[in-house]
Amino acid sequence: MAEWSERTARKRLSQLEQAFERCERLALASQFASVIMHEVNNYLESITNLVYLTKLQTNVPNQVMGNMESIEQQLTMLANVTRRSLAFHRSQNEIRDVELSEIVQSALKLHSDAIAKHGVEVEIHFARSAQAPVREGEILQVISNLLLNALDAIPSEGGKLAVQVAREYPFVKIVISDNGHGIPDELAEKLFEPYVTSKPTGTGLGLWLSKRIVERHKGVLQFTTARAKEGSGTSFSISLPASLAA
Repeated sequence: MAEWSERTARKRLSQLEQAFERCERLALASQFASVIMHEVNNYLESITNLVYLTKLQTNVPNQVMGNMESIEQQLTMLANVTRRSLAFHRSQNEIRDVELSEIVQSALKLHSDAIAKHGVEVEIHFARSAQAPVREGEILQVISNLLLNALDAIPSEGGKLAVQVAREYPFVKIVISDNGHGIPDELAEKLFEPYVTSKPTGTGLGLWLSKRIVERHKGVLQFTTARAKEGSGTSFSISLPASLAA
């Protein structure tokens, strides 16, 4: 009976993991689409304004040519946005060599409104050619989760966030650090276990799922934390096997 109950519990936990992962992926995809649409709208507004100006300046050939060149530049950037979104969609379940700094930049862009709302100072250090074979969507999901956790921990004033992508052969490491209140010892001991959370509305599954995703990529997710009066904060690091070509 005990063995049957244990198998049932494992099965239910696996089903819950899959359902939660799907929900997180859908939420992230929705947010990503919102950011893309915002970028597209900005370019379309710029093109619309340039077309309007061109109609008013038909008797000034040099100005018309200048406007047309600007429109061409805006269309090129718009095409880049659509190509980037299509490439991201196609790579969701495909393992390929990816520049990890690009994924981090996408995550920062996704949460730019929240970062601005918190008035957080962001410090970025990206190494060159820090590539790893990953499922881009999954790693974006992990980084997004870590960024949101950091924003929740950061003080309302003087909040700082440091994001680093470094090469430490044979790994590539992503480090996300905050100057928040730190993690209590009793919570830190079981932080990656399911249903462990300090948030009133949290599920306690975000870090557990993030760790499983990183391990599926043959990587390691670790953290250090401090709760001193001076120098408190938490740092999460994702170590992933580097691309052979990196």
